[in-house]
Amino acid sequence: MGDSVDIIEPVENPTDATEPVSVEQPSEIVYMSGIRLWLAGLGLALSVVLPALEVSIVSTSLITIGNALNDYDQISWLVTAYLVTYTGFLVIWSKLCDLFGLKPTMFVSMVLFMGFSAGCGAAQSMTQLIIFRAFQGVGGSGLYSITTIGFIQMVPPTRYTQITAVASSLMSLGMILGPLLGGAINDGHHWRWVFYLNVPAGFVALVIVMLTFPKGFPHTHNRDKEKTTPWILQIVKKPDILGAFLLLGASILFVAALEEGGVRFPWNSAIIIVFFTVSGLLWIAFFLWEWYASREGSLVEPMFPWRFFSNRVWMGTLLGCFLSGAPLTIAVIELPQRYQIVNASSPLDAGVKLLAYAAACPLGVVMASMATGRLRFPFVAVMLLGCTLQSVGFGLLSTLPTYTENWNGQYGYSVIAGLGTGSTIGALYMLGPIAVQKKDQALAIGSGLQFRMLGGALGIAVMNTVLNSYINSHLPLLLDGAQLIGVLDSASRIALLPQELQDEVRAVYGQGYNLQMRVTLAFSAAVLFSIALVWKKKPLRLGKDGRLE
Repeated sequence: MGDSVDIIEPVENPTDATEPVSVEQPSEIVYMSGIRLWLAGLGLALSVVLPALEVSIVSTSLITIGNALNDYDQISWLVTAYLVTYTGFLVIWSKLCDLFGLKPTMFVSMVLFMGFSAGCGAAQSMTQLIIFRAFQGVGGSGLYSITTIGFIQMVPPTRYTQITAVASSLMSLGMILGPLLGGAINDGHHWRWVFYLNVPAGFVALVIVMLTFPKGFPHTHNRDKEKTTPWILQIVKKPDILGAFLLLGASILFVAALEEGGVRFPWNSAIIIVFFTVSGLLWIAFFLWEWYASREGSLVEPMFPWRFFSNRVWMGTLLGCFLSGAPLTIAVIELPQRYQIVNASSPLDAGVKLLAYAAACPLGVVMASMATGRLRFPFVAVMLLGCTLQSVGFGLLSTLPTYTENWNGQYGYSVIAGLGTGSTIGALYMLGPIAVQKKDQALAIGSGLQFRMLGGALGIAVMNTVLNSYINSHLPLLLDGAQLIGVLDSASRIALLPQELQDEVRAVYGQGYNLQMRVTLAFSAAVLFSIALVWKKKPLRLGKDGRLE
């Protein structure tokens, strides 16, 4: 098995590593080949699908879980609690992977993910479930970040096109399978298995990774400094833990204010104002700390080195990751809920209906990867096409009929939106690792993922605010006090209303979901700002040698 590992001398630019050398050097990169590459790729594939699956699998389960635990008002927290912690720890995990290697960090993150997945399945109240989902997100964050780095660093830069297409398609595959699997499980009223299934699947993935990856991957030798520095000091000094927790706190408070404002607390209430104010202060503290940590001689490796701000292409890529994360997450989470509430679909039917979007999205990713890689189309051109398609698609989805009967035209709209989202994400995924220096590659990958998930968390919080504000202002005009409380506690109680009243209530929800799609259109169109930053007089494209030219 040792014959299946190629050692390539590291270079500053990630596209310069092409020639094998026989001289051992610190931090040499281990590239894999043969059966070992395929087995290691299988382990990473399963590891990256699981956390991606957890983002979307609850989309067709939210209604069932809310009904089972009699707490429909708080179901949106099952998504945002996972996404916020998932987002907050991505860069920390990527730094720990760079420091200690893939295998030990993968082991810890997988154990966390499996353990709290089991906790979610055993939860007896919505509060317990939300807490376990938050900790599950910490483990899922590690899996997502570490496997993405593993995919990029297990092959030479000349094969980035193929490996990024595979990796990004697997993430999208998790998004596709989630609603279908969740719908199938919930049709049998066994929602707890939405979380329990991660335990056996995670164990299999962990065993494969532990057996196939070489010790110390991606470095054949520890750096001299790391060999002489106690491991506890490496943890404290190198990763930007303070920066991570400032970002986490700022994100949680901001999302919490959006989630609870207008639902449990008025927008002008003291607690919402305090949440927004403290969040703003934490954002300011975060950027000030990152500036300070970026000074010469600092013992801390900042999450966002100040040199990133002078790289216009990278800043455009980062903004694009943030803005494209919102439409993807919104569509996967909100469309199945629309199908269940407005069209009275079962969880499985809702998952099947989402396929039009969910299957088109990875197709768009593959098309973008091929266009920017093999065909060498400019990144800006592919991003502009993706931005246009997803803007048109979500604009059309905002015009859907609000009656209960299914209208087949929505599937065509979903395909357009899915192709656009996938094309945008695929182009950004290709551009991210090669827009920075080699020493910043792992950090750039983690940052891109972090901002994409942060965009998704923000998008879901905004969408829930939009929907809740709309139905809370319109349903009281149709329902009496007892009926209103019943419907807001459990959407299943809509079916207990007289038929004419049912249709009117479902129409109100339909109009609310259409309003969500109009706001999603704004997120989609805003990608133009990212394109403007990436734009150059000579459009950037991937060279034949893997360089950005």
